[in-house]
Amino acid sequence: MKPAVFLEFADRQRCAEQLASDLAQVLNRVLTQQARAALLLPGGSSPQVLLPQLAAQPLDWARIDLSPTDERWVAADDPRSNHRLLHAALARANCLDPRQGDSPQRAASQWQAHLLGWLPFAAVLLGMGEDGHFASLFPGMAGLAAALDQAAEPAALPAWAPSEPCQRLSLNLSMLCQTGWLGLLAFGAAKRELIERVARGEVASRELPLHALYHNGLNPLRIYWAP
Repeated sequence: MKPAVFLEFADRQRCAEQLASDLAQVLNRVLTQQARAALLLPGGSSPQVLLPQLAAQPLDWARIDLSPTDERWVAADDPRSNHRLLHAALARANCLDPRQGDSPQRAASQWQAHLLGWLPFAAVLLGMGEDGHFASLFPGMAGLAAALDQAAEPAALPAWAPSEPCQRLSLNLSMLCQTGWLGLLAFGAAKRELIERVARGEVASRELPLHALYHNGLNPLRIYWAP
């Protein structure tokens, strides 16, 4: 397995421009080989500089299936919803809402069933937190070890965050790695320091979800970082 690749940019705008271009290249390549291409993107604050750049790329968006890597268990029109963010920014894509049921358990099960039909994804881009979480897989969360097991069946699951809204939906590491291209977008010095600690394999970092992502044996990780 190839090691992770760390790509450093002078500022967030340049980082977003290059990442959008790289994602478009991957998606266009897949679309020359098959009828549709599946893309998973993060929510939160980091991708907001990326989404306008990505929307401007020359892509046949009607052939792209899109869903978040994770979702907050809030109403679909809640400003905190990842699906709402992605659908508003990339309205020409077929955007699948993870809220596929009336409870987190049913929603995760049905979301998983939809996504299994998309495999392998063309591209998966993740964000991360300064606590070392990615998607909605948080340090100390119940069931975390199983969710990070790269030998597990690809799945969606109810998840739990330490801050409101606590109830989440997330994909497990195995599902996220079922892709031709795996990326991580991170901004700021604190996140870079954490990535470097994980890359060195420091003992204190080995319990972090980010460690499992960085050192996964399924798919090499491309990290896009800017201050």
